[in-house]
Amino acid sequence: MTTLSVPVLPVSYEGKVVLVTGASRGIGRVLAKGFAASGAKTVFVARREPELRSLEKEIADAGQDGRGLVADLAHPAGVEAMLEAVRKEYGDVDVLINNAGIAGPMAPIEETSLEGWEETLAVNLTSVFLAIRGVVPSMKSRGGGSILNIGSINGKTPFANRSSYASSKMGMIGLTRTLALELGPSGIRVNCILPANVAGERVDEILAAQAKAKGVTVDEAREQVLALSPLRTQVAPESILNTALFLASDYAQHMTGQDINVTAGMLMS
Repeated sequence: MTTLSVPVLPVSYEGKVVLVTGASRGIGRVLAKGFAASGAKTVFVARREPELRSLEKEIADAGQDGRGLVADLAHPAGVEAMLEAVRKEYGDVDVLINNAGIAGPMAPIEETSLEGWEETLAVNLTSVFLAIRGVVPSMKSRGGGSILNIGSINGKTPFANRSSYASSKMGMIGLTRTLALELGPSGIRVNCILPANVAGERVDEILAAQAKAKGVTVDEAREQVLALSPLRTQVAPESILNTALFLASDYAQHMTGQDINVTAGMLMS
């Protein structure tokens, strides 16, 4: 089956400042465009400048407000520079969406380098910690805010040869739940979205790597993954956007500490 066509929720973020990391392609790009279309002042961050500039143009051509920032979030200085630039451009962040991530090494543990392990944890988990730590003081002073962490099915269901990636995504769930407890009294909600098999370049790259490792074709690898979904479909990136638009809004004001599966039924717990 083909990917489902998904309408986008008509939620307004007029006057809100939304920061999206990992926005050069895939889920992050759709999130940036979606929140800008909802009326938000949207800042989107990635390492690839050409993709950011094309996204800026798309958003500007639609008459919406968006700014791209080039930053390497694998390093604390990159996160600090990102947050300072957002404050200067738009002011305090109302909604933080931590989407930056890398696949990391796809190898048995004995063949996984320390460098690959540390880079995966730095991008996928430490950058989330640093970004949240940076926005919390202003959120507390203004009486609240919303933080969304984009995790993965691997946060609950690990796959072999993905030790660093699974560790980072499981850590993200722990961080989400801990901060929901810690920040709830200040009116700050923290939730996590767990996608799986989202249609796009990144999943295509992963499928290609899995196909090579298993000695099958990419189409065969894709069919094996689709068979895990009761809907026999990939997930549309707009489904992740809709979940984010809802969770960050006042419609979800009594939801925090949640890890929401958006997996076409591949994960049901």
